Amino acid sequence: MKRGTNLKSKKYRYNFLDIFVIKKTNLFWKVVDYLSFKLEKLGNLYEKVFSKNYVRESKIFDISESKNILHIGCGAYPITTITLAKFNGGNIVGIDKNQKAVEKADYIIRKKGFIDRVKIEKGNGESYPVDKFDAIIVSSCSIPKLKILEHLFNSAKSDCKIIIRESVGPGKLVSTYIDAYDGSISFIKKIHNYTFPTFHWDSFYLLKK
Repeated sequence: MKRGTNLKSKKYRYNFLDIFVIKKTNLFWKVVDYLSFKLEKLGNLYEKVFSKNYVRESKIFDISESKNILHIGCGAYPITTITLAKFNGGNIVGIDKNQKAVEKADYIIRKKGFIDRVKIEKGNGESYPVDKFDAIIVSSCSIPKLKILEHLFNSAKSDCKIIIRESVGPGKLVSTYIDAYDGSISFIKKIHNYTFPTFHWDSFYLLKK
């Protein structure tokens, strides 16, 4: 496939099975986020189980020195944002396009005492200003994924680290889109994450040149 800076996400389509996996995964995260927000003990367990993957991801992709980090798709219980606040000294912005999720996430951040370095905002990953961030993390539940990537690839600043999470099946299309993009985006590494035998996803580490 010809490479070029005008590569458009609309040329790429998920198949029926991928769409099913994405909807199932998004429903899972929404339910877990909601219950974790409502039930403090469940929220603590949620952090304990899943934060291990995010700590591992951060170490392998070396974002410890990133001063400004954006998390797209933080959800009602912003576990990635919380994990970053615990293990990274930079400033973190978590965004979600659902206003209720934003309000719940902001409450959790304030409750945990991270309000001095973490900001939660309503924002759309397809258009949110990204040129000031050193690292950007795109959650697996963030949709439409390829339109978000198109925006990041075009608008992120040079040397920005872009981390994309996607379920294994739909991740194949993400890989295809990355491979077809021009030289301004470098694929660095991919890691496989799993928490339960039937629940796993890939994290892609890219660098904007």
